Amino acid sequence: MNKRTMRVAAGLGAGTLAITGLVAAAPAVFAGTVTPDVTCSLPLGQGEKSGPMAITVDGPASAKPGETVELTITLGASPATSPAPLSGIKMTPSIDFDLTGGATGKVTLAGAHTTIDIPANTPIQSPPFKVAFQVPATADGTVSLTPTRTTTATVTPYGNFDTPCTVTSGSGVAAGIAVQSTPETATLSASPNSVEAGKETALSGTNWTPGATATPSLCAADGTACVPAGISASSLTIGATGVLSGGVTVAPGTADGSYSVKVADGARTASTPLTVKKVEVPVAQRTVTLNKSTVRPWSIVKVTGENYTPNTLVAIAGVQGANPTFNFGVAWTDRNGGFCSYILVTSKKTTGITAVEIDTSFKLDKIGMAGITVR
Repeated sequence: MNKRTMRVAAGLGAGTLAITGLVAAAPAVFAGTVTPDVTCSLPLGQGEKSGPMAITVDGPASAKPGETVELTITLGASPATSPAPLSGIKMTPSIDFDLTGGATGKVTLAGAHTTIDIPANTPIQSPPFKVAFQVPATADGTVSLTPTRTTTATVTPYGNFDTPCTVTSGSGVAAGIAVQSTPETATLSASPNSVEAGKETALSGTNWTPGATATPSLCAADGTACVPAGISASSLTIGATGVLSGGVTVAPGTADGSYSVKVADGARTASTPLTVKKVEVPVAQRTVTLNKSTVRPWSIVKVTGENYTPNTLVAIAGVQGANPTFNFGVAWTDRNGGFCSYILVTSKKTTGITAVEIDTSFKLDKIGMAGITVR
């Protein structure tokens, strides 16, 4: 074998398994070994070499879907040898696996660059490699890895060469990873989280069962005593990605207090606090407006009022502080709670004009006042 051929022979070994981004080491809880027969196609027309080659895979026995786990690949001696010793040979190995069981398909994983020395007339063997394998996100059950081919990319002074070694017989499962899917906890929130009985609040959440039916209930604040009838209407839906959206209506007549809304989809449940409270409608402040703020005694003053009870009798009076000055008038409010009337102001003691509603029991209540100066 000439010098060029001897250097190329360094690429005849099988590869290892690796991808970019190693993860933290996991306990080696399984070690599977297979010894298939391989046929390697040698570069530069050197023909083929066949023989057995052991492949051992160490790694975790279980993982989650989509998780990246660390594997250690140890390859036995390949069928190839070199007639002369070689040193400092740069090589990049890769390996093909068939995936079966919990996930199906094929995967090719390449190792990092490494440098090896090859003794003369000795089966070529690569050092072990630590690699990262990403479990398919859709995996469910034990994912089995069966090696089908190794390829070694070799860099030599005479050029770059690939040496594929195809499994011809005797292969089997070198690794089995049980994929354990742990459902994420469903989330739920209400906006607003305080609502009046008979009104709707919007709910949202994630990690629900895609496409499932969401059933809401109104519960006590501690999550007990859940009553589906406490929710009189629901528009909740769960999308294909597990996102919950829509609204629920608290049943009319529900007493004010602290509650929680519980949603279930048959597989998952979640709750969120909800306060039921009647909205207090602020009463508009009654106003009194005078057409004159300064008058002489025995002047007629126009008095206008707003925000009084509609269709109600109103007493109009002049006052000094809280004491009447015996200047009086009356008015009826219209359907909008407004009125317009007049009062004769005679006393210089008058400092204000009041307008007071009079109910059917002649109780004076709901007052408005405007200041005035008499001189």
